[in-house]
Amino acid sequence: MDKLQVRAILAAVLAITALTATGCGSEPKSAAETTVDLAKLDTGSYETKPRQREAVDPVRMGRNLEALRLGDVVPLPVQIDPALTHNAGGVHAFIDVKAFDASSPFGSFDNDAFTASTPGLVAGFGTAASSNEDSFGLGYILRHSVMIFETDQAAAAAATALSGMRFETITTPDPVQSAAYPDAHVVWIPQFQSLSSWYATGRYVIGDVVNHYENMDLKKSDLNALISLSDKAIGVTVERLKDFRPTPLDQLAALPIDPQDMLRLSLIRPDGDQAAFALEGTLSRTAALHREDVPDTGRALFDKTGVDFIAYGAGRLIRTRDAAAAEQFFASEAFGRLWTKIESPPGLPNARCSKYQGPKVFQFPYQCFVTYGRYVAEMWSQQPQDVYQRISAQYAMLANDK
Repeated sequence: MDKLQVRAILAAVLAITALTATGCGSEPKSAAETTVDLAKLDTGSYETKPRQREAVDPVRMGRNLEALRLGDVVPLPVQIDPALTHNAGGVHAFIDVKAFDASSPFGSFDNDAFTASTPGLVAGFGTAASSNEDSFGLGYILRHSVMIFETDQAAAAAATALSGMRFETITTPDPVQSAAYPDAHVVWIPQFQSLSSWYATGRYVIGDVVNHYENMDLKKSDLNALISLSDKAIGVTVERLKDFRPTPLDQLAALPIDPQDMLRLSLIRPDGDQAAFALEGTLSRTAALHREDVPDTGRALFDKTGVDFIAYGAGRLIRTRDAAAAEQFFASEAFGRLWTKIESPPGLPNARCSKYQGPKVFQFPYQCFVTYGRYVAEMWSQQPQDVYQRISAQYAMLANDK
């Protein structure tokens, strides 16, 4: 398999990217200035009334909630290496191979091998970032994850087993060692300039995959740099984990499903939906920065508008400081040169919608934003009618919260 095929595989794995999209055109009226007749909105088959979420499987739900909690302490890649300024997709909380398969933070590993290697897995959180906006052409990518296991022994066994998974297209990569973390299981593939490491510490496994595409193109090799980046990721994460207290296993089912009262107001992601990200739940502003294209820019906007939590489902629902801050957030989503303004949905003139006309193959082509009170809603889809129905249903859901 040549390097172009390898890139195609990795591109598919990272296809689900975080959409901090951009908006354009003249400013629409605020929600407070616009009268919307909910009866005239086309909401399709989407729900339009808030509904309390109930767990069909409380233990499984508890593990999902634990994975979301973990996102609060997993460091942003840019906090590991200041050069990793562009988040590269593949960001998600996961508890099993389904999420792993949908948006893997690990690269092209075999999913069956992942399941076989991780008995006792409770929850995990993965993130990824690149040193260049062109993730597969220039610079390098770090894909970083943290997993919680039921016991220290299960974590140690998983770190060993994970290092033996099929890595990229090579069954038996070269084992190497980190001087800083000699207990880490580290392997690499010189021809792809790819390195993976798995480090167990207590009940946690810290996993890292580094791909240096620029060096691969230039036929250069710098193993020490890849190991150094992996070591930094381990060191920063070990410090962060000191502030995290895993939920006791027998208390996972008791974790509150909607502690911020935002999922109740969020449009539910339909079963089998391919127009939403592999994440459903509420993230704190800290964890949500993993899903911003440029986290430093996202942090500045969050600070300015008082964003505290973001809920993800069929789209995303951002909670700001107040209605004025919501309008400020809304206005900041300005159209760039690759986005073209399109008509607002019928009956919802205060929504802002656009179509993407750039080179990104996996970009959702249609998106809409709207505000209601202190909330900003964003929806995206492959089809204009669907994105119109989603944003209209989300608006109606907020308006119907009496």
